[in-house]
Amino acid sequence: MTVRMNNNFINYSDFLSISLETLETAPRKLFEKMIQMINSTLHQQVVELEKQALQIDVMTVIPVHDLEEYYDVTLDAIEDVKLFKKSISQIEKKDILFSKLNNTVNSLHEAYVNHMDRMGQLEIRILSKEKSA
Repeated sequence: MTVRMNNNFINYSDFLSISLETLETAPRKLFEKMIQMINSTLHQQVVELEKQALQIDVMTVIPVHDLEEYYDVTLDAIEDVKLFKKSISQIEKKDILFSKLNNTVNSLHEAYVNHMDRMGQLEIRILSKEKSA
């Protein structure tokens, strides 16, 4: 997983290393801005996934061309989020902002799982309809 910073992308684990170093060596404001930025980015992803999950509830056709690829990509994203959660859980006691970031990452994990679950429910509804027709 990567995070966007100043139109560049950085690996999340690298971001955590940099933010830890920033916490220990740089002004507090810089650390706060870094964590707020990643927290905001992840929160936006959570909101977008939740919106999409709600839209899936009223769909009558599957919104992706390749459902198997959708599941593969989503499962990969969930695994990435789990790894990020594990990294954060190891450092969350160092600062309250890491704890808040951990909460946001937990929400992101739940949003991905919920999104995939809703897509599965849609698939079942469509297959049931086709079977009964």
